[in-house]
Amino acid sequence: MNKKDLAEIKKLLIEKKAELLNKTNNVQRDINSDDINVGDEIDTASQNSDKEMLFELAAGDKITLNAVNDALAKIEKNTYGTCEDCDEKISVERVKAIPWTRYCIKCQEEAENSKR
Repeated sequence: MNKKDLAEIKKLLIEKKAELLNKTNNVQRDINSDDINVGDEIDTASQNSDKEMLFELAAGDKITLNAVNDALAKIEKNTYGTCEDCDEKISVERVKAIPWTRYCIKCQEEAENSKR
C-alpha cells in the first residue's frame, strides 16, 4: 500500500469516526431524554421497544467505532493493512471498502463459516 492510499484511508477512518461519534451522541441523548409521554400501555410498550432498538444500534456503532480507533492506531504504528489472523497483507481493495477491517478475505470467510 502506497502513502497516497494510506493517506486516503486515514482520511476515511477519521470521517467515519466523526460520523459514529456524532451518531452515538445523538442516540445517547435520545435514550436519556427525559421526555415523559403520558399514554396507555401500548404507547409505553412502543416507547420501550424504540429505546431497546436505539440501545442495539448504539452497541453496533460502538463496536465499529472501536474497530476504527484500532485501525487509526495501527496506521500510527505502521502495522495497518496486515491480517490479525494470518499476518498476510490485506488487499488494498478490501481496505478501501472496509477501512477498519481486521482480516483478509480468506480469514474473514473462514471465521464466518466456522460460526455457522
